[in-house]
Formats: sequence, structure tokens, C-alpha cells
Amino acid sequence: MTGKQVYHVLSMVLLVFVSAVFLRAEQDKGQEAEMRQPGREAETEMHQPKGWQFALPKGNPVKGRATFQKFECYACHEVRGENFPASDGESVGPELSQMGPQHPPEYFAESVIHPDAVLEKRYRGPDGKSKMPGFNDDMTVQELIDLSAYLASLKPEKMVRSVTGEGRVIVVVPEEQQVVLEHGAIQGFMGAMTMGYKVEPPKLLQGLHTGDKVRFTLDTEKNAIVKIEKLK
Repeated sequence: MTGKQVYHVLSMVLLVFVSAVFLRAEQDKGQEAEMRQPGREAETEMHQPKGWQFALPKGNPVKGRATFQKFECYACHEVRGENFPASDGESVGPELSQMGPQHPPEYFAESVIHPDAVLEKRYRGPDGKSKMPGFNDDMTVQELIDLSAYLASLKPEKMVRSVTGEGRVIVVVPEEQQVVLEHGAIQGFMGAMTMGYKVEPPKLLQGLHTGDKVRFTLDTEKNAIVKIEKLK
């Protein structure tokens, strides 16, 4: 092979190499642009986007009421203002007519499929678990969605703008701007329970610790605690 031929071969190899590098760079740019598109970011984060939170699709409260009747939920839960059959004895679960403003549909769904997740002592059976029967084998997903929508739609006829209660801090969750409280009954509004509340402004969470006894004011329209103070 002559020097001229060698030069020609090297030129071709260099051209192929440069073309390959350029093509790869263009492909990388295309992939980066694609990853910046809405919904693509999840693939770079273990298939879970930042801020992801489970959410139910919108349900039908009317059908949910029918589901409530179908599974005879009224046997354990009173709903003031409804004409469901009266319980044979003392209601096992909490009265539900004022629950809607306090919880999203997802909370009610969890209460049905995993009743032990958030449970007060008075609703525990001898085995320490919830007295609530299981419906996971009988209730369809759509029935669960609609039932949750019905429960979330329940509101008292006359709701005061704010209420005050006292309780104990179970846990503070600053990243979600929430505090979980175990509190007594709030007269005319809700029964004693353990639940999480959004806190506005979040600086109110500063200095709160598990076990603190507190007095709090709940804005029923915002569904958020707007004032909280420690009790001595």
C-alpha cells in the first residue's frame, strides 16, 4: 500500500469516527429533550416522580351511598340526617355525618381496605385490631371509589368557621406540613379521634414534639389548624 493509499484510508476512518461522534451527540441531545417533557422525569427517579401521592379518581357519591347501604355500613356507623336503618345496639364505629370536611376520599378508602392503619383504642377488638369487618374480597374497586366519594361529601348542615380542641401530639411531619393528633371530642363538630391535620402557616410546627399536650384551633373551611399552643 502506497503512502497515498494509507492517507486515503486514514482519512476515511477519521471521517467515520467524527460522524459517529456527531451522531451520538445529536442522539444524546434528543434524549435529554425527551426527558424534559412532562411525565418523562419519572423514568429517571425509580419510576416515581417527586411529590408523587396516591389519588383516587373522582367517584359518584350517589352510587357510594348505595354501596354504604349494600354493605350495611349503617349497622356500625350512624350518619345523622340520613334515613338508614337504626343500629341494633351501640354503634361500633364513629358517627360519619361531619367527617367529610376533615378527610380526603383517600383517607376513607384506606379506612375501608386497611382499617388498622389509623385506629383509636376504643375501636379495637380483643385482638388489638379494628372491629371493622373486612370488605376487600367483596367490594369492587369502583364501589370503593364511590363509597369514598360519598363519605367525603358528608357535611353538617350548619358548620362553624372554626373550632377548638385539645389533644396530644403523636407525630410531627414538617415535610408534609402536618401534625398527627390524638384529641378528645369537639362538641358539636366531631368525636374523639386520632388523625393528621394540615397546619397553616407551617412555622406553627416549630417546637412541637411527640407527646406534647396542645390546644388547637381548626379552620373548618381550610380544613387546617391555624393556631396551636402547648399546654403545661
